[in-house]
Amino acid sequence: MPLFSLSSSKSTLPKPGSDSHSDPPPRYSEAVDSNYDGSSSSKNFDGFVPTATLQVQAIGYDVNQALTGRTLENISVFRSGSTDAEYVSIRLKKSSNSCALVRVSDDATLMSTIYRWGPGRHPRMRIFDPHSKVSVEDAIKNDNVGGEMIEVKSHSIVSRAQVFDTLLGKFEWRYGTREEQAACNADSLLIMERIDRVSLPGDGQSKSGVRVAHLIRNDQFRTPGTKKYSGGNGGRLLIDMRMWNEDKHTSPQRVEAFVVASCLLMLKREADRFIDNHHGLVA
Repeated sequence: MPLFSLSSSKSTLPKPGSDSHSDPPPRYSEAVDSNYDGSSSSKNFDGFVPTATLQVQAIGYDVNQALTGRTLENISVFRSGSTDAEYVSIRLKKSSNSCALVRVSDDATLMSTIYRWGPGRHPRMRIFDPHSKVSVEDAIKNDNVGGEMIEVKSHSIVSRAQVFDTLLGKFEWRYGTREEQAACNADSLLIMERIDRVSLPGDGQSKSGVRVAHLIRNDQFRTPGTKKYSGGNGGRLLIDMRMWNEDKHTSPQRVEAFVVASCLLMLKREADRFIDNHHGLVA
C-alpha cells in the first residue's frame, strides 16, 4: 500500500489547486510552534547537537485508512520557522511506491527511492548531483541516469532497523529505546546513527554509533490530524551535520537531503507494517 502519491504525472512539483485524492497535510505554520525546535534535550546524547531542524508533514495511516486503502498525498518537509516547504517527496503514479525528493526552491531532484516487488528485494536509493537537472521521471524510471546507487538492507531478519552504506558514510536508522524516547519526551523516536568510525567534531576522537539525526513524534510535533498509534506519520526531524561542515568534498545540503529521504523510507516501511498488521486482523 502506498505512502506517497502524486496529483500530477509531470516531472515538476504539483501545481497549487490540482485535484487530489485526499486533503493535504496542514501547512507547517498550522502544525507546530516554530519557536521551539526540540533541541534542548537533544544535546544530551553523547555530543549530539542539532544544526538543522525540519518538520516532516506525513499523514501516515490510522486504522480506518489501513482498512480502506486510502491513498496519501505528497510528503512535504519544512524548515523550522518557515511556512514554505523546503522539500517535497513525489510519486509519478498512485500504483507505484517509488518516489523522488525534490528541493522546492529550484525544482532540483536530489534523491530517488525505488521499491521493487518480490521477497528479499530491498529498496534502492540514488543520490544525484543537485546540478545535474534530473527530472522526477528519469530519477524514478531511468537506470542509466547516474548518481550514487545505495542498496538499503535490513540490520537483521527480525529487526526493523535499516542500513545505508554510502559514500557519505555507513548509516543505520533504528527505533529508540524507552529510555531514549523518555529523554526526548517522544511517543515514538526514530534514530539515525553513523555506524562506521568517524572523528567527532571538536575533540578528535574516533568512534562508531554517532547520532546524526532523530525524528520525534509526540503531541507537539506529530503531524496534525494523526494519532499516537498511526503508522508512518510525520514529526520533528533534528539533524547534526557538524562532521561534514568542514569536509571540502561533501556538501552539507547533500547530507541533509539524504537524511530526509532515508527518514521518509523508514516512514514508508512503518506504514506498510501498519497496513499489513491491520489487514491481517480482518482477513
